[in-house]
Amino acid sequence: MRIIALQLNNDIRGLDEREAYIESLIAKLDNPGLIVLPELSQPGYMGSTEIWQYADIDGKRTADWAMKMARKHSTVICAGYLEAKDDDLFNAYLIADGNRVFGKVYKSEGESFICKRGDFPNIIEAPFGNVAVGICYDSRRKHIYDSISDKLISLILFPHGSPTDPKKQNEEQATTNLICGSYSTAFSVPVVYCNSVGAMGNMMGKTGAMMQKAGFALCGNTKIYGTSNHLEMPIPEAVGADVDLVPNQRVGDIHFYGQDIVKG
Repeated sequence: MRIIALQLNNDIRGLDEREAYIESLIAKLDNPGLIVLPELSQPGYMGSTEIWQYADIDGKRTADWAMKMARKHSTVICAGYLEAKDDDLFNAYLIADGNRVFGKVYKSEGESFICKRGDFPNIIEAPFGNVAVGICYDSRRKHIYDSISDKLISLILFPHGSPTDPKKQNEEQATTNLICGSYSTAFSVPVVYCNSVGAMGNMMGKTGAMMQKAGFALCGNTKIYGTSNHLEMPIPEAVGADVDLVPNQRVGDIHFYGQDIVKG
């Protein structure tokens, strides 16, 4: 399967505007089998209640758009959005083809002042196998490992909207390589890390204030791990590879420091 991750510009605002922007990128791709979008791809990543205005009731708008795009461009779409459901808000991610939504997951350790937290499942059952999804911070937490460690997995997705210090990208890339490399090795499957680029925007809380003062931004670093079949892409936003998706049982262990894969 040809997997293409799109590293989106987080500075674009508005659901209509972002849908048009994302489709303009999809239209330039060559035979995409699976298109992976970042965390909160539809509204764009926002670390404040500003994002509430873009809440998608039961994920219907995102589902309809994803299926429409999948039909039009003969592909499968993976998209992130803010779901409004039962008087709560969830940081959500779905996978859909042209006919149906295969499933969705919620971020377990989302921003508590923006969306609901919980120990949510991490697997979406797709025709090409089980897809494990860890949204941003969840990717480094033990919860996802415990929830998928005894399952057959074909692909792992780590969609991010992750602000980091632009001056410390070597350290950031080392952390990403550790996380994604560990999962690719332990499960012997491709792992897709997909992050946005652009301004962080307002971030609530003391940590948010510190990040803003330090000039944090979304710095991309999108990469597909666990394959050597990387492809030249027609646009700079795209990272692609041809991969074999085969259901695999875990073949190795991942060491955690308490609940986190990263020490400290």
